[in-house]
Amino acid sequence: MAIRKIVKYGDPILRQKLKPVDFEQIAPELPALLQDMEETCQAVHGVGLAANQIGLDMRLALILLPESDQKDAPLKRIVLINPEFVEKNGEVIEEEGCLSLPGLWVEVPRATDVTIRFTNEHGERVKVRARGLLAKAFQHEMDHLDGHLFIDHADPALKPAIKKELKKLRNTWN
Repeated sequence: MAIRKIVKYGDPILRQKLKPVDFEQIAPELPALLQDMEETCQAVHGVGLAANQIGLDMRLALILLPESDQKDAPLKRIVLINPEFVEKNGEVIEEEGCLSLPGLWVEVPRATDVTIRFTNEHGERVKVRARGLLAKAFQHEMDHLDGHLFIDHADPALKPAIKKELKKLRNTWN
């Protein structure tokens, strides 16, 4: 399989609302695509990766989280195809980063508890409730599918500082 190039901030695909996936149509190529996405995500020590982050216009993302708190715990892969929120509750403000904006970390508000519905990699429609890091990862990756970035949620007072930092970082990404 292959490690794919991650699309960086400024590429128009990161601001697009992505197209729904026809599971039957993508099923034959899905295993190889998911393997590439997983290898790409692991190569940069990411928690999740949306399709547009590797240049694809499809409502597909994956999340990789340790199965337990043990140091070398295996990673559990969650594949989100055409996900949608069912419910969001609570709020927490925590620091967040993104593979498409490497080096930038900003405090953003996120729901503490989310319920989502999606098709998994086996074509099954499932509903999952999540808290903590998984809830944050669901929100982050689903934002990508709608053409939003985590910085869009930042306190407006921070926007000038974020723009200044992005300008500096962009030179290091090339």
